[in-house]
Amino acid sequence: MISFSRSQLIGAEFPDRDTIRFQGIQEDHIYGMEIVMDVRIETGEILSINGNMKRYTTFVCPEAVPILQTAVGVSLREEGWDRRIMKEIGRKGCEHFAEIIIECGRCLDQVLASRALRNKLGENPDLDQTDFLQKRIKAG
Repeated sequence: MISFSRSQLIGAEFPDRDTIRFQGIQEDHIYGMEIVMDVRIETGEILSINGNMKRYTTFVCPEAVPILQTAVGVSLREEGWDRRIMKEIGRKGCEHFAEIIIECGRCLDQVLASRALRNKLGENPDLDQTDFLQKRIKAG
């Protein structure tokens, strides 16, 4: 029997009050890749990105690492940013790297909501967390 499993893990931290640092990992039995990407909170702009290929299939795969730099300056808030990443990173470099960047971008609002909730709980430990998050989602 042939089997396949792929895991993707996205983590985020705040190195300063204006920046989110995403760490994205994609692992399966063939590939092992990771990125570290700093994003400006206010605009969603990718400020820096670094990648590492731990496992890959061909000798040309590592040539995709420098192509990651074309993502610098892209805003995760602009219309069609995910298609742009797939075109610029995925087609010209590595589709796996593009997938990790896109998943990090999809987590942007959740990370900000999590930080806002943590801050509010610090002010009010009895806060109704569900109500807080529902109001935040409705506010957009």
